[in-house]
Amino acid sequence: MILKMPQTREEVGESNRRRVLAEILFHGPIARAKIANRVRLTQATVSRITRDLIKAELIEEGEVIDESNRRGRRFIGLRINPTGRFVAGISINVFRQNITIADLANGIIATKRLQLKKMSDPSYVLSQSSEALSILIEEHDIDSSRIVGCGVIITGSMNPKDCMVHRSSLLGWDNVSVTAHMQPYLDFPVFLDSIPNAKNITARGYGVAKGCNNVALLNASLAFGCSLIVDGHLLRGAQFVSGMVGEMLVPDEKGELISLDDCAGGFAVVASRFGKTTTSGHTRGQRLVDIIALANKGDENAISALEKAGSCLAFAISNISALLRPELMLLSGPLIHSEHYCSAVKKRVIELLGAEFSKQSLRFYLVSDQEAACSLALYQSLTFGHMTNEVRSREVA
Repeated sequence: MILKMPQTREEVGESNRRRVLAEILFHGPIARAKIANRVRLTQATVSRITRDLIKAELIEEGEVIDESNRRGRRFIGLRINPTGRFVAGISINVFRQNITIADLANGIIATKRLQLKKMSDPSYVLSQSSEALSILIEEHDIDSSRIVGCGVIITGSMNPKDCMVHRSSLLGWDNVSVTAHMQPYLDFPVFLDSIPNAKNITARGYGVAKGCNNVALLNASLAFGCSLIVDGHLLRGAQFVSGMVGEMLVPDEKGELISLDDCAGGFAVVASRFGKTTTSGHTRGQRLVDIIALANKGDENAISALEKAGSCLAFAISNISALLRPELMLLSGPLIHSEHYCSAVKKRVIELLGAEFSKQSLRFYLVSDQEAACSLALYQSLTFGHMTNEVRSREVA
């Protein structure tokens, strides 16, 4: 997590609160003494902060835990209070749009699936998604003032700082202000990022990459997106296009160089069955889902298309591994719901990188867009202090 260096006494106090809360959120249940050691604060300071966080209903005391090998050294573990606050998530891709409300432990409370037709109209999509979230909040009798933020994840390259969609070629969006379209409907902060980045944040905060500082995640959908965490930091690059690997050239089954999207992604799988078409992204997305279902039922043509695509992806994995040497290489997205695709990836990865890499570093990461969107809201709300605003307000009062 990257936090701005504090300058004033108030900023130092806010920074300390966020650091302590982050330890509890991502490592709880955890003892006060261990928090103090990890964040390099005195135990007295940590005790004061955690007392305030308990009063604000952000954390709670849990079970007794053993933090030492010495007899009798047992501590009260602190954990996040799931119902202390809430987060919301909106995920938007050509397959569907998911609206979600979750607790602070990222447990999903309510979700609604939309399948909007006019996906090329960002104003329509974002306003309809916002209205659906407002209705979901009302239906479940949730006080919106207790929602600390909404994570919005969209396919393409995103500018999180300005909450702008830089470009989403699948949706046909360019330079779209998400806040301009959503904030009139919502009275809490909105955070934006790409689907791969949100999934990588989820993996590192809650999932298989917890504790890892160097992680590459490939999101295998109709097209490919990639998220890179290097030395603990997300890489975004110029124009926010770091990780846009769809144009990477890899050899197809004939040995000819072709873009990753066109030989290993859902576009390639659909084209192998229906030919290259100009149908909408939504239609091609549904065709991909149908092909995966056919393959799972034993359809040989569907199996062949998925295996060819999976085999091609292994070359991209090999190239990324050679460049970055990540601790973990995660593969996520709709295509990993196909056992044939995953088996083909793994088989070729073993040939290219060896069985040890396949066993130790490669993971097929099943995480929903709903979880990823809510994780983004948790991460950014903590980063920008929205979770601890009430604690600061009480101190000022």
